[in-house]
Amino acid sequence: MRVPFLLAGTVLLLGAGAESAAAQGPQFVPAYPLYCMGPLTTGAPAGGQTTTPFTWASAGAGAANPGPGQCVWADRPARGSEILPGGGNAICDFSAAMKSVPAGTFVEIGVARDPLVNNCMHLARYIGAVSPPFSAQPFLSPFVRPSIASMSPTQVASLRHGIQVMMSRPASDPTSYRFQANIHGTTDAPTTPAETANWNQCEHGSFYFLSWHRMYLYFFDRILRAAAGDPNLVLPYWNWTDPAQRTLPVAFRQPADSSNPLFIASPGRPAALDAGTAFLDAGTVDDSVAFADVSFETGGMSGDGFGGQTTAPMQFASAYGDLELQPHNVVHSTLGGLMGNPLTAAQDPIFWLHHANIDRLWNRWLQQGGGRADPGDGAWLNTRFTFYDEAGHAVYLTGADIVDTVGQLNYRYDDDPVPQARITPRVLAQQAAAPQSGAQPAPVREQPAILAESAAPSGGPRITLAATPARVQVPLTEPTRAALRNLAREPARGVVLRIDDIRTEEPPSFYYLIFVDPPEGQTLDSRTPGFVGNLSLFSLIPHRMPGGRPMPTGDIFVDYNISPLLGRILERNPEAVSVVLVPHGLVDASGKPLPLPPQVAATVGSVRLMER
Repeated sequence: MRVPFLLAGTVLLLGAGAESAAAQGPQFVPAYPLYCMGPLTTGAPAGGQTTTPFTWASAGAGAANPGPGQCVWADRPARGSEILPGGGNAICDFSAAMKSVPAGTFVEIGVARDPLVNNCMHLARYIGAVSPPFSAQPFLSPFVRPSIASMSPTQVASLRHGIQVMMSRPASDPTSYRFQANIHGTTDAPTTPAETANWNQCEHGSFYFLSWHRMYLYFFDRILRAAAGDPNLVLPYWNWTDPAQRTLPVAFRQPADSSNPLFIASPGRPAALDAGTAFLDAGTVDDSVAFADVSFETGGMSGDGFGGQTTAPMQFASAYGDLELQPHNVVHSTLGGLMGNPLTAAQDPIFWLHHANIDRLWNRWLQQGGGRADPGDGAWLNTRFTFYDEAGHAVYLTGADIVDTVGQLNYRYDDDPVPQARITPRVLAQQAAAPQSGAQPAPVREQPAILAESAAPSGGPRITLAATPARVQVPLTEPTRAALRNLAREPARGVVLRIDDIRTEEPPSFYYLIFVDPPEGQTLDSRTPGFVGNLSLFSLIPHRMPGGRPMPTGDIFVDYNISPLLGRILERNPEAVSVVLVPHGLVDASGKPLPLPPQVAATVGSVRLMER
C-alpha cells in the first residue's frame, strides 16, 4: 500500500516499507546518496491533471543506468557519473536535501501541473516541503570551479572542445553558444517565440544582478559540460584580483586564429590585449569599496550597497550595487570590443570567466561575516527567471534556489574555505510556495533633494565625454554651502554626486576616474585626494532592443557618496565645485597608460550634488 502526500501541488507516494513512518509524519533515516536522472518533466493534458512519477530504487555500482525521470540510491559517496556504467547522466544529488529511506524501499514522487519542474532545484524544493525534519549537508563531491591559470592543457582542451561544439550549433538551439549569449543581450532580431521571450534578459543596475548571473552561469556550465562530453569539465574563473593574472589569459589569445574557439577577433578590442602586452591595473580591479559594504542593498559608495537596491526585474536600471559598478563594469569597459557592450558581451568567451570571478567575489563578501547577508526580500527570493538546461528544456530558478552554491548548485571555487551549506532546510520549506513569475512592481524609490547642478556647457545643452579629461563646474550659492555644512555634521544623511542622464550608443574601451576638486598639477589616479570612484559606460544603454526587457522610464544615472569629502570641499568656501572626469584604460607592464581610441564615449545631461 502506498500513502500519498499532497502539499504545494506535490504528490509523494511512499511504499509499504515507509507506511508506518508516514502515518506519524515523514521520518527518513540515513542510508545512501540519491542520484536523479534527467530530464525531469511533467505534463498536464487538457481535461485532466496528471503527474509524471520519478521512481526511486536501491542500486549499486553495477546497476543499469536509470532512464529519464528515474533516481538511484548509490552505495558509495561519489557522483552519479562515477557510479553508473558509461558515465551516466546524473543531474541531481538529493541526499543533501532529504535523508534517504532504507535501501530497498520503493518511493515515487510526482509534481502536478508544473511544466517547468524539470530541473533539480525545483524538485528539491518540493521534497523539502513534504519531508521535514532533515538536515542540510554539503554535496559529497561538488564540482570545483578552478582558476584558468591552474588548468592543465587537457582541461583547457576540454574547455575549447565544449565551446566549439556549442558554437557549431544553430542559433535557434537553446544549447548553442549564440542562443546562450543572446540570453544576456543581443542586437540580433528574434525570429521565434523562444528567442523573443528569452533573449535580452540580463539584469543590470538592480538587486537581481548577482543572482540572475549566478543562475545564468549555472546552466551554461551544465550545457558546456554536456557539449564537451567531459563529466569532469567545470567552468573556470579569471582571477584578475591576482596581480599575476591581469593580462588576458593565454588560452584566450593563443593561438589567435579560428582553430581556437576561445579567441575572438573582437572589433574595438585593443590589439595589445590580444598580444599579451596590455594589463588591467590595480585601480581597475579594486574591490575594496564593495567589500567594505555591510549591507547588500544600502550604503557604500553608490548608496545601493554591495549588490544593488530593490527594483523590479529590468535589463538596465540605475540601482547599481558597488560590486557591479567596480570592478564588474570597469573590467568590461577596459577589455572593450564585444565585452564592452552588454548587448554583445557574452559572445566573447572570456565573459563567462569574468562573471565566474564576480560570482566568486559574492561568496567571498558573505564569508567576511559582520552582518553581511543576502536579501530577505520576498521578490528577490521568489521572482522566477527562465533559462535552458543541457537538454534544451526551459527551466527556472529563483533567488531562494541559488544562495548556497554547494548545497543547492553543487559547485564551489578552488580557493573556497571548507564548504558549508548556508541555507537551512527550514528556509527551504518556508520558501517552497510557488515563486512569483514576471516583473514585480518596483518599489517607489525616494529621490534625494537637488542641492546644486552644473550649468549647461558652452558648446551645447549636454556635456560631452571623450578620450580626453572633462571638467564640469557645479556652482554653489551661499544657501547651498550652508546646507552642505549642515549635512557634514549629519553623517547619516550625507551628499551624493550624481552623473545624470548618461547617453551612449557604443560604450568605449575605457572608463573614467572621477574627482571632486582634485589638486592642481598632480597626476590624477585613484590615490589622488578628491577621487570618488570610477564611471564605466558598460550597461548604460538607455534604449530598448527588439525583444528586450523593460527599460527604466527615467534617466540613466550613477551616484557616488562624497560625504567624506565635504570637509575638504567646504574648507575653502568655494563658489563652485569642480568635477573632473579622466579617461583611463589598459596599462603596459610598467603601469603606464596605453593610448586610448579617439571617440566620443557619451554625453551627460548634468552633474549634481544631492542630499543622500
